[in-house]
Amino acid sequence: MNEQAIYDKIKDIELDRRSGASQLARKALLVLKFVAQTSGKEALDFLEDFNNVGRRLLKTRPSMAPIQNLVGCILYEVNAKERGESMHALRNFIISKVDELYRDYELAIQVASEYGACMINDFEQVLTCSYSSTVCIAFKLAKRQGKTFDVLVAESRYDDERIYHGRLFAKKLEPHRIPTEVFPDDDISSYATRAGKVLVGADSILADGSLINGIPTHRVALAAEDNRIPFYTICETMKFNILGYFGRKPELEKGFDLTPSKLVTGILTEKGMIEPNKVIEHLRNVERRAKFLKSIFIN
Repeated sequence: MNEQAIYDKIKDIELDRRSGASQLARKALLVLKFVAQTSGKEALDFLEDFNNVGRRLLKTRPSMAPIQNLVGCILYEVNAKERGESMHALRNFIISKVDELYRDYELAIQVASEYGACMINDFEQVLTCSYSSTVCIAFKLAKRQGKTFDVLVAESRYDDERIYHGRLFAKKLEPHRIPTEVFPDDDISSYATRAGKVLVGADSILADGSLINGIPTHRVALAAEDNRIPFYTICETMKFNILGYFGRKPELEKGFDLTPSKLVTGILTEKGMIEPNKVIEHLRNVERRAKFLKSIFIN
């Protein structure tokens, strides 16, 4: 196992401030695949190394639930297997499971984005902030459907950060000829008066339906409430924070904020729109995996 290469890959995820949670979660999956592909150890020794890499990945970005959930899926599946399998069989199982999860996750993102695109009306101005690859896909899909709309995006900057995520968002939409206006974060209230709705991404959805996302999402949600316009978040259910099922609140990384569930109109997922107070019901479906993560890898 190339420990330096693995360290570098994990560090890249930890320091990446341009990519969204969905992108970094897929990178984390590929780290686990790389570990399986490059290890020359016997099965039991490999499993110990594999779990240690998993623990490190789980803690890289505490505000980003899909990293914990996807990594947790693999760790749960691998550790549930009978001991005594050959290294060859274990390696093939991990690679196959990573590829399967990767495909399923990309499909979930696509379907959630399609639901988001359906929410956009012709001749509407849609307000957003931060950068979300999922919301970006939704805008592109709506454009392909022939809809005419404008995107208003807050510049989304926080102290000591040289990246303006709103400008990054606008740059991603530019090739698709979607009219986009980037405005200062201090002008959120006035721009909200022009918008028909808000569509934002999410890095994590907590058990009570509140969401963690890049700033200034909370300010945008407050402005939406003041102007009586709906506030939707588009995200796959893999962003539902399973540890929140046990009342554990994730650490808020710098540059992220928490939007209370009372400000969220609905969560657009690959399973359709979910009301914030229904998130807990979906988390019960993965309770066994959540207990595994809580008892073995997080405590």
